[in-house]
Amino acid sequence: MRVDENRARVTVVVLVVLAAVVAGVDGRRHRGILVGARSEVKDVRTNREIQELGRFSVAEFNFQQRQKQRIRLLMFDEVVEAERQVVSGIKYYLKIQTTHSDSNRVQVYDAVVVVKPWLDHRQLVHFTPSPSYSAN
Repeated sequence: MRVDENRARVTVVVLVVLAAVVAGVDGRRHRGILVGARSEVKDVRTNREIQELGRFSVAEFNFQQRQKQRIRLLMFDEVVEAERQVVSGIKYYLKIQTTHSDSNRVQVYDAVVVVKPWLDHRQLVHFTPSPSYSAN
């Protein structure tokens, strides 16, 4: 009897581990997107959510510049490229075309914004001039 009980326990443990592995593989997908992988956002120029994230990024950058007593500010033009990555929230990688308020010079910036919709929270985590994009 003892051997049968141990064999049954081992079988249950193996089945639980196998179920957890299978659930983990299926759980890595969110709306058809592999969790952790970046995916391109289509129709960026007409996507209201992406354009709003671009506006937010420029406004947040300008706010940070004012806090540092810097006067040179940016005006939002449009988001020209975007990628999305599902992490603990959604991380957006944006290329934002801006115009400098003091010189009218057009420049593209790389921005990273993390959005946690269940908390109604978004955070600008990166905003720098884009070395790999030239505005038309």
